[in-house]
Amino acid sequence: MMKYRNTLIHNIKKQLEAWLEQTGPVPHEDLYRFLHSLKGTAGTIGLQDFSDVSHGLLAQLDQMTPKSWHTNEWRPFLMELITLAYEQRPDHELFLSDSVGERENRYDQQPLILILDDDVTLLMYLKEELEKLNWSVIATVHPHKALDYFHDMHPDCLIVDLNIPETGGFQVMKTLGEKIKKQYVPTTVISIDCERDTRFRAYHLGADDFMCKPLDVEELSIRLERQLRRKRWIDRLLFLDELTGAYNRNSLQQTYERLLLEGLRAASPLSLAFLDIDHFKQVNDQYGHLIGDDVLARFANFVQSSAQKNDILFRYGGEEFILLMPQTAQEAAKHCLETMLASFCQVTFHSPNGPFSLSFSAGVVEITAPEKPLPYWLELADDALYTAKKCGRCRIETPEYTQSAEGNTIKLKVAIIDDDAMIRTMLAESVKDCFKGWISADTRVFRDGEAFLQSDWHSGPEPYLIILDGMMPNMDGMDVLQVIRSLPDTKKYTVLMLTGRTEEQDIVKALQLGADDYMTKPFNLRELEARIKRLIRRVV
Repeated sequence: MMKYRNTLIHNIKKQLEAWLEQTGPVPHEDLYRFLHSLKGTAGTIGLQDFSDVSHGLLAQLDQMTPKSWHTNEWRPFLMELITLAYEQRPDHELFLSDSVGERENRYDQQPLILILDDDVTLLMYLKEELEKLNWSVIATVHPHKALDYFHDMHPDCLIVDLNIPETGGFQVMKTLGEKIKKQYVPTTVISIDCERDTRFRAYHLGADDFMCKPLDVEELSIRLERQLRRKRWIDRLLFLDELTGAYNRNSLQQTYERLLLEGLRAASPLSLAFLDIDHFKQVNDQYGHLIGDDVLARFANFVQSSAQKNDILFRYGGEEFILLMPQTAQEAAKHCLETMLASFCQVTFHSPNGPFSLSFSAGVVEITAPEKPLPYWLELADDALYTAKKCGRCRIETPEYTQSAEGNTIKLKVAIIDDDAMIRTMLAESVKDCFKGWISADTRVFRDGEAFLQSDWHSGPEPYLIILDGMMPNMDGMDVLQVIRSLPDTKKYTVLMLTGRTEEQDIVKALQLGADDYMTKPFNLRELEARIKRLIRRVV
C-alpha cells in the first residue's frame, strides 16, 4: 500500500509543478477532473487527508461558474493540498494529526538548545534526536558563532564539547562564564576526556553536568529535561534580569495589565516606549561581549535613574528595552525620552581600544484603546522605533510619524532559492504567514543560485534571510553559501539550508561553511516558521 501512496503523492506534485511552469491558465474542467480523481484514489489507498481536502475543494467548485484559472487564482485555492503534498514524515505519515493552533503553540514554545561540537556527525545526530522531543536545536562547529548565538538567541540550555580545534571548550565557558551564571543557562559539558581533573575543572568553570563520550542519548535527554524544568521554575520565580537589573519580559504582561487598570480607575494616561541601543552589535564586534554586557547594564541603570519614579523598565531581549510610563501622555513621554537621550549621548564608556559613546532610538505610543492587547501597542511602538532608525537613529518617534512617512517600511528581506517551483510557492506563502502582523518583509523567489547572486536586490543594508536549497542544477546551494560567507558584509545574511534526509555530507558541509540552521526535506511548515522566527529575532 505504501508504494501506491508514494506514487500518488509523486503524481500530485508532478501535476502541480506542470501547471506552475505552463504560461497559460488551467481549464476549469482540468482542475475539476484532477480533484475528482484524487478524491477517489486517495480515499481508496488510505490517504484520507488528501481525500477530505479534495472533497471540500470539489464542493467549492460546484458552487462556482466554470472559468479558466490563472496561477494567482488556483495556487491559493489549492494551497492546503500543496501543503499536504510536501508535509510528510520519514515514514510517510502526514503532519496534520493535530490542529493548526496546537502545532503553532507547540513550536513557538519549544525550549532552545545550543550545541557546540567539532564532530558534525554527532551534531546532526543530537539535533535530530533532541528535536524529536519537541525541542528546538541550534548546532554549530564554530565557537565564534556559538558565542553570537548565545548572546543573540538566549538559549535555555548549552551543550559544549571540550575538544574544539579553533579554541577549547574551556575557553568558551570562560568567555560566557558570568553570563551563564547571571542568566542561569544550564550547561552540559561533553568530552572523550573524562579524567577527574577535567571534570573538576569543568564544574569550577560553571558546568552543571558532565557526560563522557560515547553518549547515551536517552540519558542525555533525561538530564537536559531535568535542567530545563529547573530553569523554567527559576525563571518564574525571578522577574529581574540579572545582567541589567531591569525586569524581564516574563513580568511585562502582568505589570502592563496592572498599570492599565490603575490608569483607567484614575483616568490618567499610560504610555509605552520601545528603546534600542544604536549600533549595539558593533560594540560586541569591536570591543567584545564583556564590554557589551557592561553597556547593557549601565544603559539600564541610566534609564532607571533618569526616568520618572513610577516608570518601570523591562529588558525585552538583547539591547531592546520596554519602558512603561504611567501618568504620562504621548507627547510628554516623547519629551522625557528626548531629554534622556541628550544626556545619554554624553555618557562615556571605556574599552581597551579607548573611550566611546553611544546613543539610543525609541518609539513611544500612548495606550488610547485599552481593549486592544499588549502586542498591538508593542507593534506600534516598534514601528515607530524602526522609523527612528531609518531616519538616522539617535531620535524618538511616535506612531503618527510612522503612519505619515513610508507606510509599511521593509525591515527584512527574504530570498527563497530553490529549483522546485512548488517548494518556492509553498515557502513564499509560509513566510508571508510567518511575518504577518510582525515584520514588514520583502520576499523574493529565485529558481537557482546564479539568479540570486546576479541580482542587485540584496545589495541594500537591510538584514537578509536566505532559505537555500542544498541541491540545485548548475550552481548548487553549497556554492551559493560559500559565496555569501566570503562577502565582506556576510553578517547581514542569515542562512537556513534545506537538505534531503540522505544528504548527510551536504549537512556536514553546510555547517562547516557557516549555515545558521538546516532542515531536512520533507519538513513541517509550522516548525519551519518557528525556526525562522528564532533566527530572525537575532537581527530585527
